[in-house]
Amino acid sequence: MLDLFPRHKKRFEIDMAPLIDVVFLLLIFFMLTFAIQGQGLVISLPEGEETQRVEKDITIKIDQNSKLYLNDNLIRIDSLKAALEKELLSRADKLVVIDSAPKVKYDLFARILDVSRDAGAENFTIVK
Repeated sequence: MLDLFPRHKKRFEIDMAPLIDVVFLLLIFFMLTFAIQGQGLVISLPEGEETQRVEKDITIKIDQNSKLYLNDNLIRIDSLKAALEKELLSRADKLVVIDSAPKVKYDLFARILDVSRDAGAENFTIVK
């Protein structure tokens, strides 16, 4: 005969031991990583002198109308090489930033890149 109503029902209980372990581990973690105001070392650093001068980057900007600007000064492509050589003489990094408008012809961009390389530029940053 089939027993539809068993007398011994299995009761499920939640085991609290792992939960308590996790809570204590989290408590210890947060206690160790919590930064208390005033905790730490007081260090007095000596004041130094500024030894190197911050130089502004050499920037060649090409606008939508294919006009060139060297450091915000309008310049023709014919005189770009001489002006760049003069700017790059005192630079150690030889970096030139080329800021181009989105629809500039590639021919003009490549020509400016070649002129810059001929003037002595070694590193380039291209901004679009």
